[in-house]
Amino acid sequence: MSQVREYETPEDRMVEILSRLPPKSLMRFKCIRKSWCTLINSPCFVAKHLSDSVDNKLSSSTCILLNCSQAHVCSEESWKQGVLWSVINLSIDGDELHYDIEDLTNVPFLKDDHHEVEIHGYCDGIICVTVNENFFLCNPATGEFRQLPDSCLLLPLPGVKEKFGLETTLKGLGFGYDCKAKEYKVVRIIDNYDCEYSDDGETYIEHIALPYTAEVYTMAANSWKEITIDILKEYIFSFDLANEISDIIELPFRGEFGFKRDGIFLYNESLTYYCTSYEEPSTLFEIWLMDYDDGFKSAWTKHLTAGPFKDMEFPLTPWKRDELLMIASDGRVASYNSCTGNFKYLHIPIIINENRVLDYVKSIILVN
Repeated sequence: MSQVREYETPEDRMVEILSRLPPKSLMRFKCIRKSWCTLINSPCFVAKHLSDSVDNKLSSSTCILLNCSQAHVCSEESWKQGVLWSVINLSIDGDELHYDIEDLTNVPFLKDDHHEVEIHGYCDGIICVTVNENFFLCNPATGEFRQLPDSCLLLPLPGVKEKFGLETTLKGLGFGYDCKAKEYKVVRIIDNYDCEYSDDGETYIEHIALPYTAEVYTMAANSWKEITIDILKEYIFSFDLANEISDIIELPFRGEFGFKRDGIFLYNESLTYYCTSYEEPSTLFEIWLMDYDDGFKSAWTKHLTAGPFKDMEFPLTPWKRDELLMIASDGRVASYNSCTGNFKYLHIPIIINENRVLDYVKSIILVN
């Protein structure tokens, strides 16, 4: 606790204390008195709590969000209660690495078929997921969720009796915060095909690719609107939520060094790209970070090179002190320090490879 200043009032000190508590505690404290509920729900307090959580995450520890359906993390009792999300809390004390597993508040929109949950985007403690064909915004730390309205662009497949029709599929989905409008948005890119069926109405005889279409959802309006995009297929692209403009992302070309393109994720709010070089039986990883100049992307900088390793599949996320978390071919998680060369397996439950892992910070941001 920072030193109390003379001009601080008791109310200021109470806000300072509450802002450092975990979301589960704050959700319970809402019931103590009406004034606390009003305070905890206020935009200023929510923003302060998020800022304090981010500062603590950067300085002392990190947590990795896991979908329990994709990892053997939940206890049997937790599974019976329908717990959907767990986090692995990681911290360093001296040279010692500590970790523990915590079940987050149960999210009740799905209990029967966890394996259909897929994470598509993450921002400020809120995740965007699909459950079968339904889209949700969810805050795992508080258990709140919101189902998004139906799309006007994603259409059902044409009936078998129709000879012609438009087939649509989800090409990409992103979720983030529009600093200009001060609201959260979801953007969906739709892949379109003009389909012609054979005379019996059951098999395709032609599949013609059409331009992409796109739509943006805003939480405040709780609705989608169609937008115009101009992007080429088979390219990775970014989307400016404030100005609703798309742009192509050029990735570092590492083909001449035997690296293949693998994937992108967020690390400390920066776009992070990793590529892999395989030389049996070893694997080498490169981690690149996107530099930003006045809020605009400028160039890629290589953050670290890790390896070669044996039986490592792919990196999960970079974190403290040049540490890199990786997943092995058998599902075990390992931590590697690029400065010291120290390598160790973490004795945590095995992660199934299809699971998308998030470098996660807890928040109390409302989604409903």
